[in-house]
Amino acid sequence: MEKLGQDYGFICYQTRISGPRERQELVVQEVRDRALVFVDGQFQGVLERGNTAVSISFEVPPEGAELLILVENMGRINYGPYLRDPKGITEGVRHGFQFLFDWTIHCLPLTDLLALQFRDVISEAINETINEVQGPAFYRGEFNITDVRDTFLRLDSWTKGVVFVNGFNLGRYWNKGPQKTLYVPAPLLREGENEIMVFELHQTSELAVTLVDTPDLG
Repeated sequence: MEKLGQDYGFICYQTRISGPRERQELVVQEVRDRALVFVDGQFQGVLERGNTAVSISFEVPPEGAELLILVENMGRINYGPYLRDPKGITEGVRHGFQFLFDWTIHCLPLTDLLALQFRDVISEAINETINEVQGPAFYRGEFNITDVRDTFLRLDSWTKGVVFVNGFNLGRYWNKGPQKTLYVPAPLLREGENEIMVFELHQTSELAVTLVDTPDLG
């Protein structure tokens, strides 16, 4: 990520694998810190830094396959010999014993979301839309306030991602906890209409969030 001038956020790697190829393990050397793997748009699994118990393998049809790896920077180590902590895919990617080349890389620093375009969802189609979205996606919603105060945001039906309120990055959430709420200070809010945007990496069971008056830090 640093070689592309990116310090935070996500980075997406794409390449096409020629076929046919028998089922082989996908080896990412060395991912930092968490990678979502897709083959021809189908989610294959998650690879995490330091977790050798999980592996992903797949075969490639005669016409080839499109490989996409979305990597999340989850923060840098700030002590001892690990102070130099580059992010992204720091070495290479192999399918079996063969390294893969000809990558297209997209930076997703999440510093400016103004260019995003959203599809309107009517209430009758909410459940259908949830079923359609099987991978990373941005969601946008609105809420109205008559009395501006500090509050806390709950995302009980969501899995893992990043939240923005009125363009401000509140931080990351993860259903594994322990923290269940994100602090929303009053100066970020305004009377009337407010905007919330969620970058969900996996899937949500309900297109809704909750604002509560007490924190839940686990």
